Amino acid sequence: MRASAPSCLRRILAACGVALGCLLGCQAAGAQVLPPAPAHIYPLGSLTGFAIFGAGPSLQVNCVSYPLGPGLRVEDARQRLVLSGQLAGLHGPAVFQRDAMGNVFRVWMLAPGQSVQGVAAAPNHCLFQQY
Repeated sequence: MRASAPSCLRRILAACGVALGCLLGCQAAGAQVLPPAPAHIYPLGSLTGFAIFGAGPSLQVNCVSYPLGPGLRVEDARQRLVLSGQLAGLHGPAVFQRDAMGNVFRVWMLAPGQSVQGVAAAPNHCLFQQY
């Protein structure tokens, strides 16, 4: 004998309610706690400072001009790649890496309040602006 549709539907809804209650109860009890995301680790030899990309593109960090190398990679504060056409006017705190010839080949733009530990500061030649 088949169960009528309303009673079968009630059983399914009751089972779904129990499963949902268990799931919410486990999360509320703190059964699955994720650790905080680790801080970004920058390569040895990286420098930090206030970067300003000009037209061309060109790069100044703490009022010192740096040549850009081929294959330049720039990541914004959300770790997305910035295209070369979008570099002009980009500015803010940054960490950058140079190759053996002194060309900048990697730049990580930072969020305005983000602090960086373990990275040396780039030379500063600004007279009145201290970054």
